[in-house]
Amino acid sequence: MSDTKITRKKGMIQELQITGLSCGLFLPPDYEKSGRCYPVVYVNGEVPLKEIAKTAAEMGADVDFIMLSVRPENWNDDFTPWSAPPIRRDENAPAGLADAYLQRLEERIKPYVDGHYRTKSEPCHTALIGYSLGGLAALYAAYRTDRFGVVGSLSGSLWYDGFCEYMERHEPLVADLKAYLSLGKKESESRNPRMARVADCTERARDILLQKMMSAADSNAREEHVCLEWNEGGHFHEIPRRFARALAWIEKKI
Repeated sequence: MSDTKITRKKGMIQELQITGLSCGLFLPPDYEKSGRCYPVVYVNGEVPLKEIAKTAAEMGADVDFIMLSVRPENWNDDFTPWSAPPIRRDENAPAGLADAYLQRLEERIKPYVDGHYRTKSEPCHTALIGYSLGGLAALYAAYRTDRFGVVGSLSGSLWYDGFCEYMERHEPLVADLKAYLSLGKKESESRNPRMARVADCTERARDILLQKMMSAADSNAREEHVCLEWNEGGHFHEIPRRFARALAWIEKKI
């Protein structure tokens, strides 16, 4: 792709421009020597991949996967599924461009990564995760594309207007989808009344996923497919550690 290039390479971390979007790439420590193919975790938004990988390793994860973070052109627009009132008074209303962002990720970015690195490209070995609105977009992706067999919504903005209702009306496109949700115990203390609904909405999202994925007879398997993990603190508390906890769960699924 002519619009793709590596802008910086240092050890296990590379910085790339893919279809005009700034991306960060993390390769496992043994990538250059192993000759193996690896699962891939895509991350909505710019995150400190090296710090997250280090924290995950300290928590006992193998970190035996590739990670690619993707910085959107506009956080509020690219990670929202449809337009809604402004999230904060000093902001414009989100444009709801998640479909266009996910199409770019599915049709341009993922094929580039699969074509240039040793990946396990199947959905069962491919995850998409994100934080806040990035987590909302990751869960929304389960209903818009079948390329990601595992999704993770970390402190996800699942309070977003109409999202739980959308989940109730639609089915995930991956039959064997695995979903990780997490939330800080104090996030519902927000002074923003919409955001204060986040705990109720996250629990509702978990219940919807459980009901749609499997029958009640498979209750043990359901717990293996859907996880809701609670963290200490508010929305901005120990974000790298929250990513690490998510990756510790996700690595067992991919």
